[in-house]
Amino acid sequence: MSDRRKKYDSKMIRKTIRFSPDEFASVEKKIEDAGVDFTSWARSAILRKKLQTKLTHELLSEINRIGNNLNQIAKAVNIDNKKDVLLELVEIERTLKRIADDC
Repeated sequence: MSDRRKKYDSKMIRKTIRFSPDEFASVEKKIEDAGVDFTSWARSAILRKKLQTKLTHELLSEINRIGNNLNQIAKAVNIDNKKDVLLELVEIERTLKRIADDC
């Protein structure tokens, strides 16, 4: 193996990716629109994409708040306080929208 090849192989990690024909047609269009080669486009797309892999502390707190809101709604329904129920439902909707925007 040449020195150049050893140097290149020791610095780079190579991965293979597979696409369906439709997926790759979409990728090719995006590459063409961006005016770059596949490697540059793929590296940029992969590195800038925010993926949520596990529940964060903040998300768990939001879910707990929603659970508390649901408990309050159940209690309000049992005592027939419709105004409070509607206010709680509005608050749940806002919280869910905020969570969806963060994801």
